Amino acid sequence: MQITKTEALELVKKEGMQLRIMDDDFQNDMDIVLEAIKNTPHAFQFASERLQKDKTLNASVIKDDSYYFNIVNERSGERFSIPMLDPGAPGYFYKYVNYMQLRERSPDTFEKVLKWD
Repeated sequence: MQITKTEALELVKKEGMQLRIMDDDFQNDMDIVLEAIKNTPHAFQFASERLQKDKTLNASVIKDDSYYFNIVNERSGERFSIPMLDPGAPGYFYKYVNYMQLRERSPDTFEKVLKWD
């Protein structure tokens, strides 16, 4: 059953995470994605790749530590492996989050870190 844009907007206003099961057209619609992330900031991960790269939209998303901790590598589909971090060490979560924030601020520096440059 196909839903309309109006129905999609109503769904994400009530529960932003509904964006994850919507058609690609809705995940690529700025109005729907904005409403979804107003309701649930974590819904941002289900926006289209184009919208995730949109600077205006990206700036409007309130990102907490769990957002950064759950970022996955587009190539592998897995969380990034940061060589100098030991997942069993105390403080791993916060160090990992700091590296993911670095990835957003300075992708080139982040890539150098991953390659031990």
